[in-house]
Amino acid sequence: TRLHRRYQRLKHIKGPLLAAFTDLWRARIQFFGPIQPMLLGLHSKYGPVVRVGPNTVSFSDPADMSIVFSARSGFAKVRLPFHRLADSYGGLRAFVGGKSVGSILDMGDDENRAVRRAMGNTFVTKNLLCYEDDVDATLATLLQTLRRRAAAGTPFDLFQLLQLFQLDFLLRMAFSEDPGHLRHERDVIGIAKVTHRRVAHWYAWQPVPALERFVFQNRLWSERLLALLSLLGRTPSLTRWHTEGAARVAARQQQHQQKQKQEKQQLDEEEDPSHRPDLLARFFAASAAHPSAIRPASLTGLVNSTISAGADTTTSTLAIIIYCLAQAPAALAQLRAELAAAGLTFPAGYAAVDATALPYLDAVIKEAMRLFPNFAMLFERVVPDDHGHPADHEGACPACCRLANGKVAVPPGTVVGCAPLVVHRDEAVFGEHADAFRPERWLPKPGEPADAARDRIVVMERTTMAWGLGSRTCLGRHVAEMEMKKVVPNLVSVFDFELCNPKAELKFEMGVLDGELSPIMVT
Repeated sequence: TRLHRRYQRLKHIKGPLLAAFTDLWRARIQFFGPIQPMLLGLHSKYGPVVRVGPNTVSFSDPADMSIVFSARSGFAKVRLPFHRLADSYGGLRAFVGGKSVGSILDMGDDENRAVRRAMGNTFVTKNLLCYEDDVDATLATLLQTLRRRAAAGTPFDLFQLLQLFQLDFLLRMAFSEDPGHLRHERDVIGIAKVTHRRVAHWYAWQPVPALERFVFQNRLWSERLLALLSLLGRTPSLTRWHTEGAARVAARQQQHQQKQKQEKQQLDEEEDPSHRPDLLARFFAASAAHPSAIRPASLTGLVNSTISAGADTTTSTLAIIIYCLAQAPAALAQLRAELAAAGLTFPAGYAAVDATALPYLDAVIKEAMRLFPNFAMLFERVVPDDHGHPADHEGACPACCRLANGKVAVPPGTVVGCAPLVVHRDEAVFGEHADAFRPERWLPKPGEPADAARDRIVVMERTTMAWGLGSRTCLGRHVAEMEMKKVVPNLVSVFDFELCNPKAELKFEMGVLDGELSPIMVT
């Protein structure tokens, strides 16, 4: 029978019995409860490779990460074209106007490489420094808002303010717009919930992508269903966000065409040294130079998904850093001492911060991202097809990849993945008390030889999945790092933060940080 064949394919890999027959087993856990204790418990019970679905396995050995995620491994992020529409990353696609709108995260590997080549050096640190003024302007508004909060002496939710800060900055960078979320202290254009809930939607439906597509990306009923869920407050509507994004793109395209028709031009924007092209302008330039890689029709999805990806992740990381420091007075004191010794004047510029040796600041950022990664789900890849030889009853397979130090054979076509929250707690890599916030683990230990310290830290950095891995590392990593190295020093040097409930723990709802942190007092 079909169920028997599904079971037989990976029967040599241990795991819950129900998971061998249906993906609904994992879907139920991800929908109703946190996946972290489940995955940690499964690997503790069954070992470094666990079957979590009929065709899905989870691995926990950091040594296997290079096999699966290296740029030349051949493990695809999405399946072959025939299967792609039922891929686990498909839940990130939006369904607007009867069409499925893609994002930069659910692209196939070849398409992703083409986009990265077309964008060239757009996202490298050197070229991103032109957006530092946008960070400064938005940060100044954030500091003013925090001063008002401090004067009022009432608790507030720091996550919400940081989310408004991030949206203001990203819209400045992407569209040269200033929506004024922070000035009004509210979500002016209504996208905060959209960016937050899209990741939660992906997390909830990741184990059952075919069902997600059938329910939410179906031309017969999905638009009406999504409209109903939006009215009920369950799923924020993407229609306005996508429509406004498309209008921005169309208006800019018209301006670009009119500009090209002018016979005489004093200076083209790209040639004007005083001009700072926003992200949309850079996408336009890349599309004009590489139309096959970045199609005009896909511009809205690319730009919007770039903003959505950066909005929630950076917001969460900034909030987590402040939360961790508020609960670790010794770490906060050491960070402040390092900043004071550096002689920086606040608000400090990124160039000054980046050029100054601030190892403890770097350690704080790395440790917060290690302990509380933004994504709680499995990072999935597909074992490459090598003639498709099936595994026999002993698991022997000449075409299989081998995990757990070669002890477990995984046949081609199998989905393999690991969760950051599992490998980030590996004490063999990260040392004792891997579930505690200890920035010192990223620094040389007293009496530790320099070479040994360097090698140990390199292994930790290679094991960290906070920015993704291999060829699919986060495109906006350098933007986020610039923000963190500006925002964190300025906040901790100017303000004191106190959790109203010191014992409060961070809560993750459907794989993303719950927007309602423990109330914080700022002075």
